[in-house]
Amino acid sequence: MEDEFKVGQLTKELVAIKLKRMDDPCAAAAELVKQTLGVALRAVAPGAPEGAHAQVVTDACQGGMTGLLLAGHELGRGAALMLEAVSELANHFQLDPTMMMEAGLKGIADMRRFANPDQLEDIRREVGRHFLGVEALFEEMLRRPVSEAERAGRSAA
Repeated sequence: MEDEFKVGQLTKELVAIKLKRMDDPCAAAAELVKQTLGVALRAVAPGAPEGAHAQVVTDACQGGMTGLLLAGHELGRGAALMLEAVSELANHFQLDPTMMMEAGLKGIADMRRFANPDQLEDIRREVGRHFLGVEALFEEMLRRPVSEAERAGRSAA
């Protein structure tokens, strides 16, 4: 639906605008993801399947990473900080932390469509330094085929 709230698009726009004026753009991007994600998670209908929450997390991380990429900032550090924010919010909203972390990684892995191999390696290395076991999952996500929805600019459900 065209009237649907687009968490990813909103997050990307906010991050890109704010990053132009920040001393620490990666921290600012993560904070914006945390703020927009907090609002979006509150808007998910009570009793909705956890998959609904996961899609919101994927979209927010995808938007935040796209904003960092468009502004020309460090993707690896930004990804690690965004995953920290996802972890905090999963705890706050009492959501499955593993599912939410995977959802965040899915949005971050979407950068494979735009980022160069060195940038993807930086993301892999940084998330691996901060989160045990996440490096291998990220590599696996990078190897997955890009879906038609992702090719069209939307994250796959």
